Amino acid sequence: MMHTKYIIKNPLQKVKYKCPAIYALVLVLLFSSTPGEAQIELSNGIEVGYPILTNKYNSNIYYKQVTAGLRFGLSFKPAQTQFFPTLNFSFGRTRLPVQQIGDNVAVANMNYLSLMLNGNFVVPFENGNTLYMLGGIGFTKFTSKGLVLAGPHADAEYIHQDSLNNVTKVFPSIGLGFEYVYGQATNSKIYLSLGLMMQYIYLFADRNEYKGTMEDINGKFHDINASMTGHAFVPMGNITLHILTGRGFIFWKKKS
Repeated sequence: MMHTKYIIKNPLQKVKYKCPAIYALVLVLLFSSTPGEAQIELSNGIEVGYPILTNKYNSNIYYKQVTAGLRFGLSFKPAQTQFFPTLNFSFGRTRLPVQQIGDNVAVANMNYLSLMLNGNFVVPFENGNTLYMLGGIGFTKFTSKGLVLAGPHADAEYIHQDSLNNVTKVFPSIGLGFEYVYGQATNSKIYLSLGLMMQYIYLFADRNEYKGTMEDINGKFHDINASMTGHAFVPMGNITLHILTGRGFIFWKKKS
């Protein structure tokens, strides 16, 4: 007997956030750069990750949760600087666990949008290679696209989402990582970098409450009643193309 899967979507609550500290940090990073004429650098790349979220509803760290997306960046780089800020925007598809049921995990497919302001410290090496050590803060927005099952019997079992309540989409995040540039490429107009980053996302308690039903291969029904909450860690790798567009404006000048 074939089952037809239905996803019932409830109207989502709109949540607005205001954070003056982010705007203040933007100004601090911009004006703490080396004085003088700034070079504007654009970047675009691909990123892949492996989000891990464990809590009282789930202890499984494998639920076919590979993340994939695109990233875009805008940097302000004074010539010969040892520090510069980058505003990164990325989007893609991921999944996070909702509730573990035996060997299987009910997971939510999610679209994500991420905005992060990074500070980059430039570490040159004697062989001409360059390392960017970076850290940043920002926000990540998740949009649920329904529940699915992940696990050894997922294809033979059935899951139905009844409701999604107390919806929160935007969560604070921080990141630490590095990007590596081979040779004298950082002095070129166009160059590639390889990067690794660990992103931490705090998912608020008692939000995003999923309710539903799962039918296992033996015809037994299980209730799904769990919140997507806790500390999500997302190790990510990226390949990024950088394009130096030239000297666009002046941050500030020393008084003569």
